[in-house]
Amino acid sequence: MTFSSRVFRGLVFVIGFVALLCLAKPASADDLCGCWSGCWKSCCTRHHGPLKATFCKIDDTHYCVHFRGRFCVVLPFRYSVVLTVTKREGDKVFLEGDSDLGRLFGTFHYEAVATATEFKAVYTSCKDEGRFDLTRCCR
Repeated sequence: MTFSSRVFRGLVFVIGFVALLCLAKPASADDLCGCWSGCWKSCCTRHHGPLKATFCKIDDTHYCVHFRGRFCVVLPFRYSVVLTVTKREGDKVFLEGDSDLGRLFGTFHYEAVATATEFKAVYTSCKDEGRFDLTRCCR
């Protein structure tokens, strides 16, 4: 392979890579689908832990969110909640929803604000209140 053909192949590679970057669709708050990761923290008990979520779009105003995390370092938990889009302002999406986690934990109410890269929610129940702080995982 001659020097000029190597340069040409390298140039084609760089141009192709730049073209792919230009065509890639950036994440937007209008589409929260995908994987998110971060932590949860109780304001009442000071418990906290890792938290992961998968957002699945049901329609233009509803997402089913599957949460999974750990309580007291070793106890895993999983549950799902349907969050409703209540309003959109600029790059922010506001959501809220409820999930009944049974007699032991009660019903939790969530109010959240999401952007293309961050999801911040507060939760309240008769026994606890706290927050979720998540960032979007790489696509």
